[in-house]
Amino acid sequence: MKTRAQKEEFNSSPIHLFNLISNIEQQFPVDSLESEDGTKIWNLLRILIYFYLQKKTEGTKKKKNFFLKKMVYILWESIKPLRLPRKQVEFCGFSGTESRKLLGNFFYDIYMDPLYDILGGDYYVFEWTTPLGYRKNYTKNIYSKNYVPIHIPLVSKPSLRLVLYKLIKKSFCCLKSDNCLGEIIAFVCRRTAISEKEFSKYIYDSLEIFFIMKDFFYHILKKMCPKAIFLRCGYGRFHMALAQACRELNIPCIELQHGIITKNHVGYVKKTYSKNRDCLPEYILTYGNFFTDIIKKGTLFKLDRIITVGFPYLNEVINSKKRLNKKFQSYISNFSINLFITSQWTVKNKIKKFVIDLSNEIDNSGKNICIVFKPHPRDTEDYSSLASYNNIFVVDKFEDPYEIFKVVHIHSTAYSTCGIEALSFGVPNIFINIEEFSKEMFHLIDNKSSFIVASAKEYLDKLDSIISNYSVIKNNAIKKSIEYFKPGALNNIETFLNKILIKL
Repeated sequence: MKTRAQKEEFNSSPIHLFNLISNIEQQFPVDSLESEDGTKIWNLLRILIYFYLQKKTEGTKKKKNFFLKKMVYILWESIKPLRLPRKQVEFCGFSGTESRKLLGNFFYDIYMDPLYDILGGDYYVFEWTTPLGYRKNYTKNIYSKNYVPIHIPLVSKPSLRLVLYKLIKKSFCCLKSDNCLGEIIAFVCRRTAISEKEFSKYIYDSLEIFFIMKDFFYHILKKMCPKAIFLRCGYGRFHMALAQACRELNIPCIELQHGIITKNHVGYVKKTYSKNRDCLPEYILTYGNFFTDIIKKGTLFKLDRIITVGFPYLNEVINSKKRLNKKFQSYISNFSINLFITSQWTVKNKIKKFVIDLSNEIDNSGKNICIVFKPHPRDTEDYSSLASYNNIFVVDKFEDPYEIFKVVHIHSTAYSTCGIEALSFGVPNIFINIEEFSKEMFHLIDNKSSFIVASAKEYLDKLDSIISNYSVIKNNAIKKSIEYFKPGALNNIETFLNKILIKL
């Protein structure tokens, strides 16, 4: 039976999970974990351990109909042939469907598509479908000039390997010695009180998928021989398989920062120094010096491979016209103050409760305030019940938050990249202090442009204070944003590429 102490430790914060992984790195020879082909796998394993425990911490359970829908879609898409370029390609960008925003009549990848301005026509954007659903029906309205929807064909070597592994446990992932891995698995299970059988299965299944995907990407890249690869996210089984395939082919793999980076983010920070760079992108291009400094202190990447460039899409969208649907604009026009609350899938239930509490508090106060609520893209929760509240408007989880920033007065979250992005639009933050999540945002909470509250009542009190001095606080937000987003992003990226001898 699990003790109370074990349960409390299991229901711990990301900071605790980060420290748990750091303890493993101090107690075990983690860099000895290596496959027969020479791939060191610890950088991958620390990600697998972290996110498995995080999901267990939050008790994430996806509905059966969601899995059925996803599996049907995967099967339907896998029947199609994979249509790769039949020539050598100069540059490739690998992204996911969650990165596309509807701009005018086109679906625009906010990380990859800005690069067309400096890379030109021989640049291909490869898109993997989202983990939480299927590819949107937008293939005829893609902005990417050279667009490649990528999947594993049903009749292919990777599919055969997956089938053999699932049916007869035929493994293609051979470790030189898995004694150390077994000890690490046992250690994690003792510390967290999770099932050793389930956790072990997850780890070995994930390693199997990683090696199958590495082989898949290796052969794709070998045919195209690109000068460089751009990657939206550098951690996870698929992303790290791609990065390792690039490493083995001596192709520069360049990650573009896609979200907030904190001192406890296992994808970018490691307490224990190591020369092991396997499964990582070779370069990472950050939004601003604040994030560059965090990664440099984290020892995971080589110091000269962490480059501050800025965020091209953010530069572009701040000065663009508003692109919001008429129904949404009509709704918010009825209120004098508009609040924008972005959720986070790891604490979705607590944020939902806070939104409801705040709605009731606003009603009781008689204030003319609306709440624009946006679920996280990875959230599968049904928020239709919020429609019964006359001051809550739920936007689609894939709605572009940048467009919403243009028409709201305050942004709120527990822990989200939107907390730094809001500042660039001159939108102050009121952070919601949920457990230890908001501690990750303390660098933002200066009580000049970003504030923190613990209850709905405290929220309204803080809101009154901000609104009474709004023009000053708005200017403070814009000034603060420069710490996080370097200006001139596209020029900075072009300069970086020329420095690594990629002639444009």
